Amino acid sequence: MTDKIYDLAVIGAGIMGLSSAFIAASDGPEKRIVIAERDIVGSGTSGFAPGIQINICRNQKERSLIDCGSKFWRGIYPDGQWPKGRDCDVFWLTRNPGELAKQGSAGQLSLSTSFALVERLLSLEQFVVPDDVSVVLDRGSYCQVDSIVQDLTQRLKIKGVSIRESTSITKIRKGPRNILLQTSDNSELSAKRVILAIGPWLPESPLRQHLTDEPGLRVKKVVALHLAVRPTPNCPMIGLFDDYAFLIPMIEQGYWLFSFTSQEWDVKPVSDELRLSSDDLARANAILAKWCSSKVPAVESARVFCDCYSADGVPFSRPAKDIAGLHVIGGGSGNGFRFGPACAEEAVRSLYAADRHAITAT
Repeated sequence: MTDKIYDLAVIGAGIMGLSSAFIAASDGPEKRIVIAERDIVGSGTSGFAPGIQINICRNQKERSLIDCGSKFWRGIYPDGQWPKGRDCDVFWLTRNPGELAKQGSAGQLSLSTSFALVERLLSLEQFVVPDDVSVVLDRGSYCQVDSIVQDLTQRLKIKGVSIRESTSITKIRKGPRNILLQTSDNSELSAKRVILAIGPWLPESPLRQHLTDEPGLRVKKVVALHLAVRPTPNCPMIGLFDDYAFLIPMIEQGYWLFSFTSQEWDVKPVSDELRLSSDDLARANAILAKWCSSKVPAVESARVFCDCYSADGVPFSRPAKDIAGLHVIGGGSGNGFRFGPACAEEAVRSLYAADRHAITAT
């Protein structure tokens, strides 16, 4: 039996779910909001992502997502006051500067030189920039997403949002007046509105049945290596545009993080089964070898996780096909931190717009 009726229930306590709850709670402090999380807060993709903010997008849809997401994060962390990260210069390296300029969204790209970059890489002395590579300067940021998750969680608790960990939702159905969420222990939560944001668990979840316009969801492994090199405070981020890979100076943690694209698809979102493979390591070394005049830096450790990808690589936010008041967001495609708040805002605005229309109609 339900003990109370929530104004909004959010399923999933990753960056998309927490952003949804934060936007809704900020719009109306009187709202009764609950977050149901199958494990602990941030236990999925959001617990491992490096939180890269870059001004690159492939199309107009991504451009609008970037603009909205950047505005959201600036509102919470003005002037680059990230919990564990910082705003920084980003040096893009590419043999296709025209394509880079086309994808730049913020109009901040400016030509630079290899000397300007290399003189700030005292901790990566072996790094070289070939003569046929263009160097372009931009601005960006990075912040460990798990630190943001914990910070948002505390802010939500202060706002009175209830967070129920170890609460797995197995079924969503329409009740006589509200939406009923059945948990794995056969209890129920009752809410007027629901946002489903379970990341890489969505493709194989029975809750997927509520998603309309099937976006061809798949789960892909994500890999980042921790290089055994300590960055200096002035180190910029390096974007290897042609390989869509990044070198990020994790100053607080004391290592360079090398993020690159793994080619392993349809993995299970179970941390015990996700491993750094020999293929991953070979791919990483092949990319790094292009930029190192001597031996590639040693790998100290690695983070291996996964994310849900849609067919076009762009996250989605859409009403459920069968239950009014249920909205599904996901398909972070490795960009959940950048694009998630925009998906969350669209979901919240859509759910509460229905109420405003009803009031206007009467």
